[in-house]
Amino acid sequence: MRSLVDETHYEVLELGREASGEEVERAYRMAQSTYAPESLATYSLLGEDDAAVLRERLELAYEVLSDPASRQRYDEVLDGHDDGGAAQERSLQLPSLESEPPAPEPLRLRAPAALPIEGFTDEEEPDAPYDGARLRRARLARGVEVDQIAEITKVNPSYLHFIEEERFDDLPASVYVRGFVTAYARCLGLDAALAASSYLERLRQHRSEAEETRSWGRG
Repeated sequence: MRSLVDETHYEVLELGREASGEEVERAYRMAQSTYAPESLATYSLLGEDDAAVLRERLELAYEVLSDPASRQRYDEVLDGHDDGGAAQERSLQLPSLESEPPAPEPLRLRAPAALPIEGFTDEEEPDAPYDGARLRRARLARGVEVDQIAEITKVNPSYLHFIEEERFDDLPASVYVRGFVTAYARCLGLDAALAASSYLERLRQHRSEAEETRSWGRG
């Protein structure tokens, strides 16, 4: 499970390596809209600085993957067939960091989003995934209602229930879910970065398997 800056361009745009040019364009436009300055994700979940970092990362991914020649070189780097080594891979994946330090991880919420929970100890196994059941157990152990989290985070309570129940097909795009889980976890005093990456891994696996099933059906 990796942070945003470590994800490949394909992962940033939530695409498979086989994605067509049209799919790259569509994914980029959707993500661009999601993190526009006036969007829900920017307004209720992220500070403008963090949203700007995300938009920059999206622009870089699109710049590489939308150009066939750049995409081919990038794929060669991912496959380990390029002689340019790690330096070239870094130049293809991330913006230059010579003049500016990397953005802090995890992303910050625009406003404080924490309930007054003191002296709580998370008794879950350290390596246990943050699935919906674990998030729900953490909430119940703290005596917190979904509506309380919704009021603080401004996330629709229906989506919070869907997250706990792992109703993946009812959840919106992963870029939204990442923000929702981050806000949920921070509200309960959990490791927000770990919770979001762990949950997104489960979401991606489900959607990947669902897409494979649909592909077999079309075949």
